[in-house]
Amino acid sequence: MVKNSFRKGFLKIACLVLALSVLLLPLSSANAQTYRFRIPSYEVEAYLESDGSVTLYYYMVFENDISASPLDFVDLALPYANFDLRKIEATINDQPMPEINNSEYVHGAELALRQYAIQPGQSGTVIAWVRGITDILFPYDQGDRQDYVNFQFEPNYFGSEYDRSKNTQYRMTIILPPGVGTDAGVYYEPKNWPGETISEASTTQDGRVYYSWFSDKADTHTEYRFGAAFPASAVPASAISSADDYEPPINTGGGSTGLGGGFARFLSQFSCQFFGVFIAIIAAIAGILNRKNTDARKLKYFPPKMSVTGKGIKRGLTAVEAGILLEEPLDKILTMILFGLLKKEAVRVVSNDPMKIEPIGTLPEGLHGYEQGFIDAFAKNRPADTRAALQKVLIQLVKAVEMKMNGFSLKETKDYYQDIVRRAWLAVEGAQTPEIKSAQFDHTLEWTMLDDQFNNRTQQTFLNQPVFIPRWWHLYNPSYSAPAASGIGGTASSVPSSTGGSSKPSLSMPHIPGSDFAASIINGATTFSSGVVGSLTGFTSGVTSRTNPVPVSSSSSGSGGFRGGGGGGSSCACACACAGCACACAGGGR
Repeated sequence: MVKNSFRKGFLKIACLVLALSVLLLPLSSANAQTYRFRIPSYEVEAYLESDGSVTLYYYMVFENDISASPLDFVDLALPYANFDLRKIEATINDQPMPEINNSEYVHGAELALRQYAIQPGQSGTVIAWVRGITDILFPYDQGDRQDYVNFQFEPNYFGSEYDRSKNTQYRMTIILPPGVGTDAGVYYEPKNWPGETISEASTTQDGRVYYSWFSDKADTHTEYRFGAAFPASAVPASAISSADDYEPPINTGGGSTGLGGGFARFLSQFSCQFFGVFIAIIAAIAGILNRKNTDARKLKYFPPKMSVTGKGIKRGLTAVEAGILLEEPLDKILTMILFGLLKKEAVRVVSNDPMKIEPIGTLPEGLHGYEQGFIDAFAKNRPADTRAALQKVLIQLVKAVEMKMNGFSLKETKDYYQDIVRRAWLAVEGAQTPEIKSAQFDHTLEWTMLDDQFNNRTQQTFLNQPVFIPRWWHLYNPSYSAPAASGIGGTASSVPSSTGGSSKPSLSMPHIPGSDFAASIINGATTFSSGVVGSLTGFTSGVTSRTNPVPVSSSSSGSGGFRGGGGGGSSCACACACAGCACACAGGGR
């Protein structure tokens, strides 16, 4: 009866019939087991391969209830597609899985733990690799992206009567095929997902684009659906299925089959016919909103998940990292990095137009990663290569700050660093003498730069008074030559003030008119914008497209539009044929 129901495609009816059948059957030793467990950590990765197949990776930590039976089997539901039982590898606590069989409860595999059964009150880690799943990609046939293919997937989940998980550390990652560009792949908003629907978009060490979702409020008995789309040219045409020809897949080695072709076609025709016009209207509206959101996000470094409420203040950020957190303009961030290196006497500015820098001898120890990357970027021969390298430095910097902020309050931390900026300016403006004011400004330069009114305040602070310039000034201003006695590490001799005041040997460098000093400092960011960064919006969007990618809109039915407003709506073929979807009773309750 169950098989006939599957052939007819009535998946949910099949699950109900299966459950009733189990209740009516005599209890075997397996059925008499009392399964009750938690899964505190759950990770799933779906690798879309160049041949059009999919590789699944599962990492599952089980905590068996102290009053439950030993956990001796784990059912792993797999997509309604073609898979080979012989291509499944699994371990339990780093030991090879004793047996891998076809599951009697789900469309998938039964992982038999045997002698490694997880005892009551104990925990165990199950890892599984499933390679070579095929017939899981479907064409995206809506809008103007007919050259794209869909992948949608529901990870394995367990019956809620057995799984007592809550607040599971849950991560889902989709890795696109090799060769798909950063701006070519897109993702769908997850269905039923309790975490942020914005993906963490990045690239693997071998350059593959991936999208990742994380939540610590998830569980492993709820159906979550994830998806992505990418150019069809990334996989062979033969690997892309057609919903019109969808037939029950072949499970090599036996086991259950998937939806019947007739039922899939019925759903496809029904859904597309009655909801096609509605989806098209929603897609058009979503496209307009998506374009507006894209423009608004071009200068935002972080995805909205950074706004998730945490607790406490993240202290210890450098001024540059605080600038990233406060989402200051990127040309200012680069100028701050430059000044930090000049103060460490690690580099000198060779020319301002075009901007060129070079390291000074052996670099000092303890440079930050972004400082080393900054120096390496200016070692490039072509301006375009320098620009691209600087973008990479900033992408890594943004992600590093994002990681450091995990668990901390974004609002409280921003307020904390804005208060540091405020107090830095108070110390400068409250100094009683030009010497102290100059020294304080030098000491807190990177912090004062974070003030939105930095230019005006710098001009006002040093109006009509001399500035005792710092020892690194000649490294920044190529037209200025430091006195021989005031070289790096030396002591300045008395130099007459250009304003007629008496000279003082209290600082290691002479003093110049405050207006000249202020103008030179202020022009630093302008130099970067014109000579290195180019279009600030274009430069910044090259960073934010990686750190804060524009999400794909999704309708209530789980469909999604493409990033940038390039067409919306769902693929009826994909959604109706259930491409990559695990069965509705995935997990089998154990």
